Amino acid sequence: MIKKLIFPFILLSVLACSDSKTDDEGIIPDIPLDIDREVKDDMPIQMWVDVDANIDRFKDQANIIAYLQKMKDTGFNEVYLDVKPGIGYALYGSDILPPLKKWGTKEVDLDWDYLQFWIDEAEKLEMEIVACLSVLGFGDASLREGLVYDDPRWDGKTQMRMNNNDPNDIVDVRDLGGSEGAATLNPSITEVQAFVISIIEEIVVKYPNIKGVCLDFCRWLGTDYGFSDATMDAFRAYSGLNVTDRNEIITSTGGIGTYFSEWIEFRSMTITNLISAIRSRVKAANPDAELYLWASAHWSSCYEVGQNWASTDYVPSGAVYTDTYNTTGFAHLLDAFSLGAYASAVWKSEAPDSDWSVENLINIYPQYIMGACKVFGSIGTYAYGNDFTSVSDAVYLCLKNTDGLMVFEISHVINNDQWDAIKDGISRVLK
Repeated sequence: MIKKLIFPFILLSVLACSDSKTDDEGIIPDIPLDIDREVKDDMPIQMWVDVDANIDRFKDQANIIAYLQKMKDTGFNEVYLDVKPGIGYALYGSDILPPLKKWGTKEVDLDWDYLQFWIDEAEKLEMEIVACLSVLGFGDASLREGLVYDDPRWDGKTQMRMNNNDPNDIVDVRDLGGSEGAATLNPSITEVQAFVISIIEEIVVKYPNIKGVCLDFCRWLGTDYGFSDATMDAFRAYSGLNVTDRNEIITSTGGIGTYFSEWIEFRSMTITNLISAIRSRVKAANPDAELYLWASAHWSSCYEVGQNWASTDYVPSGAVYTDTYNTTGFAHLLDAFSLGAYASAVWKSEAPDSDWSVENLINIYPQYIMGACKVFGSIGTYAYGNDFTSVSDAVYLCLKNTDGLMVFEISHVINNDQWDAIKDGISRVLK
């Protein structure tokens, strides 16, 4: 059994509550929130198309055509298309990665370019495609399949976990089985950085008509990951500290060690530097291509995975942060941030004692982003099933209070028949 790390959460300062009214039947959600934002008719309204959940459906070109039309009719104008999923194979014409042929029991044998077909068909409907990548995911740990299992080149270059807070129990993510979905590469290794940057550059160069790329899984897997010898060497070089015992970072009881604050700054800066290098290469290859990143909207827990999506002007307080942690902020490196407000509660009144509601997460992000990039509110509609009102309200909140909307993801929309609810939420804003 893995001990859970116990760290103090930094309290979020919540902005003023909305003017929600109630009646005998509950919440009346037709409200303006406290962010005064101009609503534009051309706001990005995006659907994510995941590979694992949809490849059986979309290896048929007729289904791609039909569902693009369905998306268009609902109000979507962009598609986040997963083309390099966490297993590490490509669904586009790559000279770097092997093509995706099999994933578990799913088999794929395409004699046509998946990404290019989506681009061509989307253009006919005046829609745009954003190519999505699992930046560091190159294997499925639960199935022990994928690039990092196929190629010994990656031995010792995947993320390593310190199990049970024991420095003598360092385990490769590839060997953790079902406890982790993605087997991810170690972002502190120079070879890994160069490899993932080359993949993203290849997509931008080969597909100049894409709107941009969205980075997913550009992170550490958790606070107890990154404890390989290579990462410890990189930490010592970054910090100048002579750390000889991993329990100086996380104690044997799972507490905050002497060098924990420096550790989380190092891990965040590692991710930020990678994003910076990706941006430079993308913009050099195609200045018009935009760079997006998806991450959890709950900023105060993102230090655990090294994702400081805030502005560098946002200076956090709290015991876990160094005085220079703000320098790891990467909002300014993005054209837009896809803010993952994946909460089962839509309104704060449904979860009054929790940060986790779409309304709260959509309301508080400006204090972190501080105008450094655009923000697209993103929701996981799997949480709402066929609840028409919740889906419509969540869509409404994102479009009313951010620069756009991303819906995750199409299989849930199809399985729960959420099309009309999404269309209703859009129409409440874009009247």
